[in-house]
Amino acid sequence: MSGAVDTVLTWLETVPPASAVRDSRWGYPLTEAAHITGLAIMVGAIVLFDLRLLGAARQLRVTALAGHALRWSRIGFTVVALTGSLMFMAHATQLAYNTVFQLKMLLIAAAGLNILLFHTGLFRDVKDWDADVRTPPSARAAAVISLTVWPAVIICGRLIAYVPTTRP
Repeated sequence: MSGAVDTVLTWLETVPPASAVRDSRWGYPLTEAAHITGLAIMVGAIVLFDLRLLGAARQLRVTALAGHALRWSRIGFTVVALTGSLMFMAHATQLAYNTVFQLKMLLIAAAGLNILLFHTGLFRDVKDWDADVRTPPSARAAAVISLTVWPAVIICGRLIAYVPTTRP
């Protein structure tokens, strides 16, 4: 990474929220606990929705489940994004060079792309497969991708602490 990027990373570590998370006794553990809670809410809701797309509980309308479960996934995502940003800022110069962290960010981008493609494409025709019918193969594929990528994100998050940072 360039000198300018290193300057920004170093600056991020000095902003008051980053210092509070890093330097206080309970800042990082409480932020991490909130992050994990947000993940549980977000991924739990996503898993329920994905299982429905794969054929579970066909009597439930996809649209009804989306209206309920995906609202919770957005709440969980908000918590995860805020707490994850704080944890990154607290150790930006280390995390930016951690290959597992970089992989985690790529996987999150892939999950986001999967969500975007699903909701801007497949979900537009949901009236045709909303209840009591098998979801189309493309919707099932999106569910499989989601059920693969989100656990990989969580695994990467756990592994960050155990993989050494490699600076160029």
